[in-house]
Amino acid sequence: VDARTDRTWVCYAESRDGIHWDKPSLGLASHGGSTANNILSDRKDLFNISVIVDPNEKAGSDRRYKMISRVGGITGFVSGDGLHWRPVETNPLLRRDQGPFDSHNILLWDDEARKYVIYLRGIDKSVPGEFGGGRRAIRRSESTDFLHWSEPKLVVTADASDPADFHFYTNAAVKYERAARVFLMFPMILHQGRTYPGAPNPGVSEVVFASSRDGIHWDRLLRQAYIEPGLDERNWVDRNPIMGQGVVPTGPGELSLYYSELFRSPESRMRRATVRTDGFVSARGPYTGWGEFTTRPLRFTGRRLELNFRTSGGGSLQVALEDEGGRALDGFGFDDCPEIFGDKIEGIVRWKKGEDLTGLAGKPVRLRVRLRDAEVFAFRFASE
Repeated sequence: VDARTDRTWVCYAESRDGIHWDKPSLGLASHGGSTANNILSDRKDLFNISVIVDPNEKAGSDRRYKMISRVGGITGFVSGDGLHWRPVETNPLLRRDQGPFDSHNILLWDDEARKYVIYLRGIDKSVPGEFGGGRRAIRRSESTDFLHWSEPKLVVTADASDPADFHFYTNAAVKYERAARVFLMFPMILHQGRTYPGAPNPGVSEVVFASSRDGIHWDRLLRQAYIEPGLDERNWVDRNPIMGQGVVPTGPGELSLYYSELFRSPESRMRRATVRTDGFVSARGPYTGWGEFTTRPLRFTGRRLELNFRTSGGGSLQVALEDEGGRALDGFGFDDCPEIFGDKIEGIVRWKKGEDLTGLAGKPVRLRVRLRDAEVFAFRFASE
């Protein structure tokens, strides 16, 4: 962004590990009298873009990369190499009057629904607010061909549990690749009714977390801030931090997310945040006594149960398998499960009779987990 003219450019960076990034000289656009830069294009209709690699297109296809921009409505672009872009023939994909679109709108491919999806800004007028007669919210639009899109519909909105000045400013939606039927969202929340001392504009922000099984119905069980502004007072401004698009594996037990900080500062930059693999949230047990949670009845395939968990040195957990009525299955009660402790991404659960669950596959089973000074992030049934 050129702060003097408010002109913006889309730039390109690349990395082999998601940690160390290079900005190659592309020679595609002139800036300051030189093309020795990493600017993708000098087009003025590229702003707040979102890019995907389309798995429906074969390598070498001139439409393998797809992009949306929010200039002139929602507009679409395609590319064969991710560097040279051209607009699609049906622009705009969504018209100006179907807005507002003044946010970072996110393009995804939903491999299970077999649809392209855009998560974009909306206005929820069912709750009072000062933005267009309501509050900023998140909508969803779908397409089977990337060219023709459905009318956007609200999917995430503020409710009675949220403060009166609570706005969903961005969405940062992700179709999570490591699990079926899992969507994640990391929206930036704008609290427009408060101003940090010395800040140039009203409003403060944080990033929150939401999840979904279908990308339409979203769970906001975790309401507290996921990423806070932090110790640097320059981050206590409106529209900061803003989470970027994507979740990237950067180690055997680590995932990385990227967000911008110092929004109102000339030193604005990207920062990398990490979580353990599949460890976005957890169920945690108390220091004294046992905490406990129970799943709904599940039908699984596979032969063993694996937990993503962490305990303290003195903490532990146990797992019981139950029928639909809540009765422990023979040989799979708490008394049959030696206490488990340690720190594992894929820790195998073993009972006194072993780990083999082949005889229970396909039958309705509930997991009951009790834990003390320990937390469970995820579980799965595995075949190998």
